[in-house]
Amino acid sequence: MRRPPPVIAASLHYCRRNARSLAADLQALRRLGANAVESPVPWSVHAPAAADPAFDRDDAHLVAFLEAAAHAGLDVLLRLGPAVGADLTGLGLPPSVTADRETAARHPDGEPHVVPIPPRWILAPSYAAAAYRNRAAAWIAAAATAVRPFLAPHGPVHTLTLGDAWPYLGRNPLAAPDHHPDARAARDTSPDDPTLPERVYLDFLGKIARAAAETLGDGAPLATTLPPAALFQPVGAGLLARAFDRVGLDAYGWREHPAPLTRDALLLCGTARTPFASLVATGTPTYLPHLGPDDHLHGLRTCLAAGLPGFVLSMGVGRDRWIGGLLDENLREAEATHRHRRLLHGLGRSDWLAGRRRPVAALLVPRGAVRGTLAAAAELLGPVAPGLAAAADFAPAEALDPDDTTAAGGAWWRWLVAAEHALQELGAPYVLVDDEGPLPVETPLLLAPTTTDLAPASLERIRAQLARGGRVLCGPAAATAGDLADLPPAVPLPDAPAVAAALGDALPPTPVERLERSAFVDAAGDTVVVALVHRSTRDVPLGLALEGWPAPDAPGRGDERHAAPWRDLDEPGAARAAGTLAPGDVRFLVPAGRGSPAGREGGEP
Repeated sequence: MRRPPPVIAASLHYCRRNARSLAADLQALRRLGANAVESPVPWSVHAPAAADPAFDRDDAHLVAFLEAAAHAGLDVLLRLGPAVGADLTGLGLPPSVTADRETAARHPDGEPHVVPIPPRWILAPSYAAAAYRNRAAAWIAAAATAVRPFLAPHGPVHTLTLGDAWPYLGRNPLAAPDHHPDARAARDTSPDDPTLPERVYLDFLGKIARAAAETLGDGAPLATTLPPAALFQPVGAGLLARAFDRVGLDAYGWREHPAPLTRDALLLCGTARTPFASLVATGTPTYLPHLGPDDHLHGLRTCLAAGLPGFVLSMGVGRDRWIGGLLDENLREAEATHRHRRLLHGLGRSDWLAGRRRPVAALLVPRGAVRGTLAAAAELLGPVAPGLAAAADFAPAEALDPDDTTAAGGAWWRWLVAAEHALQELGAPYVLVDDEGPLPVETPLLLAPTTTDLAPASLERIRAQLARGGRVLCGPAAATAGDLADLPPAVPLPDAPAVAAALGDALPPTPVERLERSAFVDAAGDTVVVALVHRSTRDVPLGLALEGWPAPDAPGRGDERHAAPWRDLDEPGAARAAGTLAPGDVRFLVPAGRGSPAGREGGEP
């Protein structure tokens, strides 16, 4: 599969703009420092009635948008849906779908599931319904046909994102199972299977992915996304990462409550082969709690510090049903946009895109235990998806018995949170890994919150870590079975000393508690960026934060190299980084003098 390049992208909803303004819109995004543009392709816009979709009408000008992006020299990412979200009526689904009782998910009495999505409630389509699957696949094939002439490497389109913005549309399918006849038939073949809702959605994704691939050929640049609070969503990150190489995260969070977004970003980085931030908010939907400029910038910095190699800022150009954006609808910069502009240009000038973060610990997320939590949450929250609560920093597992070590208990969650706190106290760079994902664990330390009901593949991960000489800390199990006898003894609750002892020489030194210093290293082994993540409650002088950290090498004449100071990535006018780190700050430093060559994409225009 052709690997899409890392992107510095901003959203522009072409369907909300006049075709004659697209050239100016795209040039405005380039001036901000973007090297790519992202947009949904709404089914409801291109095929509002049950007719053949059109992509070159005045009110549905996808082709004009792609031509303008190619002329502007911007790469393109497209969301094909079918439910693209984007605060469109019906989430971008046409009325022929959102009002169709025959393809709607159903309650036990046969009445359709109604989803209160502003501005108009809709009937949630059933992922199991064969008729809906066929219609969705036909839509994807039609959109792919329109996009095919513009595919990279000969055109600008590098990523086509499939799937719904919120799988199951904010419902917990374990609490409100679908009783559509096709869903009942699937359940009859797998009664009491907690993975059934995930398998049904993945089958749906597979159907529309095949429709795209049959149209575009092998190597089609397909991706899918995870919504906020990814750990507690009804479809796991690991299973999505097995189905798609490229998986995006829709990142949404507040600076004062950083834990959910940090957890999301680290989970995707440790689970997907090619992760990226498919949406980083620069504004707020009208029906959600407000995000301010500090929240926007902190969200982007959190995703970058976790190691997500590429991102989409939403919104680049403001629109209806959205508060804020980098540019308003007349392309005027918002008051705080200059802060994003400096960061985007700094990223474009630097070697950040070539760097990869090197974690020293991996924290295993037991998806079986997550499913147990989702089932238990069905009793607590009813049909409301636990991910909605988790996005507001209330993890559903917190309501469960913290001493219960069964799959439906909260002991695994208490252990996982304690491990997170210990790693953060030590300043140790780490990732989270969905235990059903495709990636091997390659860090010196693996932490497994529980061994209760772990899948055989997950136990093999732990054994493989031990076989290669890595270290493992395990949480308690409900019972010690014979096939677990070769695992290390359980640690009741991991604290900083226990984790430090397990890491040994792999623990990077830090002069201040709760200060993470992550090196981003290129293919040659050179550090191209240092990310400082300050989780303490007091200010720290930058000199102290860098104490003991080696000065970077800077190129000299010929093959000579010399020590150079660090400077802030987004402060090109400063020769040396200075000042203090405030609580919650995320800061990026690059070697002074290592700017990009003139004309590098993403640099100053």
